[in-house]
Amino acid sequence: METFLIRACTKELIDYLMGENMLKRERQCGNCSYFMQLVTYKKSIDKYAWRCMNKTCQKYKNYESIRKDSFFEKFRLDLTLILRITIKYGVRQAMHSIKNSLDCNPKYIECVILKIKSLIPICDFSNNKLGGPGFVVQIDETMLNFKVKSHRGRSPNNRSDSLCIVEVRNGIERAFATLIPNKSQETILPIITRQVSSNSTIWTDEHRSYSNLSQLGFFHQTVCHKYEFVNSSNGVNTQSIESFHNEMKNEIKRRKGVKTENRSDFLKEFCFYFNNRSCFFDAVLNLIKI
Repeated sequence: METFLIRACTKELIDYLMGENMLKRERQCGNCSYFMQLVTYKKSIDKYAWRCMNKTCQKYKNYESIRKDSFFEKFRLDLTLILRITIKYGVRQAMHSIKNSLDCNPKYIECVILKIKSLIPICDFSNNKLGGPGFVVQIDETMLNFKVKSHRGRSPNNRSDSLCIVEVRNGIERAFATLIPNKSQETILPIITRQVSSNSTIWTDEHRSYSNLSQLGFFHQTVCHKYEFVNSSNGVNTQSIESFHNEMKNEIKRRKGVKTENRSDFLKEFCFYFNNRSCFFDAVLNLIKI
């Protein structure tokens, strides 16, 4: 796709974006409501614009940008460049690599990617809850902070805890993660009841925050990590949620850390990636469609 973008002429690129619903295919004049014509316009960065051709309209022959009401509207960058940045983000190219591969001010690249990230929806399964028949739900908390440079411990000022929930069948189907201020029942149980279907089978460790799950309509089973990682009597384990934790922390390492104030946004972005990992590129393109 990037090869096409590099080789395509302006009109071919515009036709492609309209065909993919990234630009509007038609536009009505805001004054007379007549449909405008797509015409060449040398003063536009895109070399094309919408133009009202209704002679009775007060805005007769006025131009409107083809970018209006689209993802591209606020950018003064070439459409090809914006799309190349989007593609590189969609194939999970590292930020430093994107900056090195494009002849563009790094700040512009950051702005485009920040705009994409702003369109990512909040991870919330309250209308289509995790679990239910045929699934096991595994739940655990994890810290997002790194060891300090001396490798002798973790900075208490850098600490962030997250509650993670995964829906498991043959593997992890869907995942949820959110920051939590503490690990109390008052904090954790309302999150679980919002995200997990009642009557679901839930596997956790024996942390006291989960002790009342059975009273809330869940079939709750535990494993005691002090003695074993897989419950020898019934096979209960938290291996899938630990795998999710590992992948999340590897992503943090890949980014060389995530600032404390950005960790909530990071979890939103990571859950979006994880839940669309088999089609992440298409999911990113869908974000920028009209």
